[in-house]
Amino acid sequence: MTDWREQLAVPRDDFIPSVVWVDDPATDGFAAVSRDDDEPRWRALVDADEPIITQVDDGRTSPGGTGLRPSSSCSQPSLVAAMLDALDVREGHRVLEVGTGTGWNAALLAERVGETGHVVSIEVDTDVADNARGSLARAGYAPLVVTADGTEGYPPDAPYDRVICTASVRQIPRTWIDQTRPSGVLVTPWGTDYGDDALTRLEVHEDGSASGRCGMNLAFMRVRHQRRDYLDPTAEQISAADKTVTPRSGRELFEMVTFSRAAFTIGLRVPNCYVTVEDLDDDHRRIELHDVRSQSWARVSLVRGQDPWTVCQLGARRLWDEVDAAYAWWLDAGQPTPDRYGLTVQPDGTHTVWIDTPDSDSRWSLTLSRDNAQSA
Repeated sequence: MTDWREQLAVPRDDFIPSVVWVDDPATDGFAAVSRDDDEPRWRALVDADEPIITQVDDGRTSPGGTGLRPSSSCSQPSLVAAMLDALDVREGHRVLEVGTGTGWNAALLAERVGETGHVVSIEVDTDVADNARGSLARAGYAPLVVTADGTEGYPPDAPYDRVICTASVRQIPRTWIDQTRPSGVLVTPWGTDYGDDALTRLEVHEDGSASGRCGMNLAFMRVRHQRRDYLDPTAEQISAADKTVTPRSGRELFEMVTFSRAAFTIGLRVPNCYVTVEDLDDDHRRIELHDVRSQSWARVSLVRGQDPWTVCQLGARRLWDEVDAAYAWWLDAGQPTPDRYGLTVQPDGTHTVWIDTPDSDSRWSLTLSRDNAQSA
């Protein structure tokens, strides 16, 4: 197999802005690192096989402030190579990229399609798009960079042979499929509100459907109107919450929040449920479940050596009960791993997930909308 470094013909340092952001333990947020002030540290970040945060808080936080939410980044190089490998871009292809970011991936796509191909890259953030255009021009690349909502695609230059998204989605937009040629390929991080996403590769069919398989674990930023949010109940609300205990062991709770074990399945069976895990210290862990739509929340408080552990639940839904039932289903189904799952998007937009084959008895539909998702 070709080493991933050999697949990336364009150096990424020309596309990384002079200010990037890193975890700041002192504030539990993100702090700026400037190339002008600390060239060695900036260079180490650029040269590492790691993602680089290039914007926080949709650009509202400036260097010197504390960032709260990453909002744009340059992906991990080895992962970029894996996604391009899955996309299988050929010379002469017409490619739609959703999420321009720094412009580096657009340059890599332009290299692959050559002079006879065409790359359209869409970026929702005006400043990010402008910076990418400048970096691409300086590096000698001229893809069309459009400032718009990438989930709408770009109809004027359709149809495309390939579509790639560099942010995660819980719904595959019909526009992407409609703007792709039959036998064309779509690659995106796809998943649920619950946890990480899977690298999903779909092929578009003559009847307007698209289907394919899920793959490796990805932790990408969400497209902006599908971001996951959490609840922060007050002490009074938590005190008044329903309280029970769970007989689940530490190993089982680990499986419930781990992508390669039960977490991907749980997300597919429990809609609108966002899981967060917080290690307070070596002996205390909190697993929380959030549904901001129904204002429902649950917490399992783990204390080493003091099980069974307490479960708190409040709101219209009993999220822990739903998640626990989904975990039991996963056990009964033979503990399917994420790579056994596939996805079919029908012409009417229905998302059907299946295990092993599309006609499997283990399949069910997800009815999705722009801002909501319910399991059928």
